Formats: sequence, structure tokens, C-alpha cells
Amino acid sequence: MAKIFKFLENKDNVKDISREIAEAFKTKADKTNVEYGFDIAHGTGKIKSKEANTSFCFDTDKGTKLNEMKKLLFDEDLSYIERDSEEEVDLMNRVTLFIKYVCSDINFNYEEDIKEVIRKIVLPTSREEDIPLNVIEILFLDIADYDSVPDSEKYMLKIGKEPDTDIDTDKVVIFLHDRAEETGKTIEEIFQEEKLINPLFEKVTFIERGDKYIYDINVIMFIDYSLSKLPPEEESVREPL
Repeated sequence: MAKIFKFLENKDNVKDISREIAEAFKTKADKTNVEYGFDIAHGTGKIKSKEANTSFCFDTDKGTKLNEMKKLLFDEDLSYIERDSEEEVDLMNRVTLFIKYVCSDINFNYEEDIKEVIRKIVLPTSREEDIPLNVIEILFLDIADYDSVPDSEKYMLKIGKEPDTDIDTDKVVIFLHDRAEETGKTIEEIFQEEKLINPLFEKVTFIERGDKYIYDINVIMFIDYSLSKLPPEEESVREPL
């Protein structure tokens, strides 16, 4: 039996992973890895949709149960499972159920911790009496193993060029990533070394590393950003019932 099955059957791992994710919220969440988008209905102050509207991404740390689970999900001992087979369906069902238990545990035990983090990042100037965040619900977790991907390739690149010129962006990106992997230098250092001697960078004016966009863990949430009551200016234009 593959090691992941034994891991999924251990109920203690549910508690450990939910605690690790809650801790990640407190120590790793910031404006670069928390994304959100929601609409407030005019005239009601209530959120329009109760679908997923917020996500938090982060990487696992070595020695954690979450990192162990990530590795087991992509372990070689699962190589016998063929795509679209009954074995694959069974594995996915077990993983989905385990993740469901983790989400429920986080929602039950760490709601206040997550609420504090979300308010600080998404609504830093808000007051609880105005936007109470009454519902904080972890819906699902996406888990992937990107340890084999070079760190430089996990970030967006901002590339500037001279006006009215064209550059081969794909070749520039590939060159930079390959050289970064070979030398261990930063993208910016490589550009400074190459810009005067490499024709590939002749029309390039600057290169900067942007935000990270590849993470191991994606926590998908629904959060109720509804107002507790309408502001005075909106109350004054409300239509009578």
C-alpha cells in the first residue's frame, strides 16, 4: 500500500495540518500572497455572491505534516496508478475527504485567528462593528509539489524596453532563468552583467523580479465582507419597501 493511504487514515494528521495552516496564516500571509475579489450589492450593503472570493498561497516548510503530505501525494510509490483508473478515483476521493476534514477543523478552531489576519491585510482601516466578517470559511486546499522548479521561475518578471522597439521576451526569460539556475545569481545581477555585451538585451531598459506566483499550497475561502449597515449617504437614497 502506498504511504499516502496510511497518512490519510491517521486522524492526528488532520489536527496537525489544520494547525500548521492556521500558523501559516499568522506568519506568512501578506499583500503579495492573499488575493480577493467581491462585490457589495448597492442598496443592501450585502455581498452579492457566496462563492469563493479569497485565497491565500504559501509554501510548505520541511519537517511539517503538510510538507510530508505534499511529498507523499507525488511519491514514486503511486506510479502504479494509471490516469482515469479506479485506483486514481479512489485516491482522489480519499484525499478530498481528508482535505474536507482539515477545512472543517480550521473553520471550527481557528476562525478568529484567520479573521484577524484577513482584516489586517484586506481591510486594514475597517472596524468590526462596520464590517464584522461574520463568515470565514475554508472551502478547499490545492496542494502541489513545486520543489523541483527553480526558485527564479516562481516569480513574475517585469521587463522594460526602449520605446517603439520589439524584444523576444520568451528568449530573454529563458536565458535569465537558465543563467540564474547555473550561477545562483539574481535576475537583476545577471541583467547588469549582460546588458552591454549580450545582443539579447540591447533594447531592454530594465528587468525586475515581480511577485511570486507559484506556490505549493492554495487555501481557497469564502469570506462575508458585507457591511453591518449602510452608510448614511446610502441610507438616504434607499427606496421605501
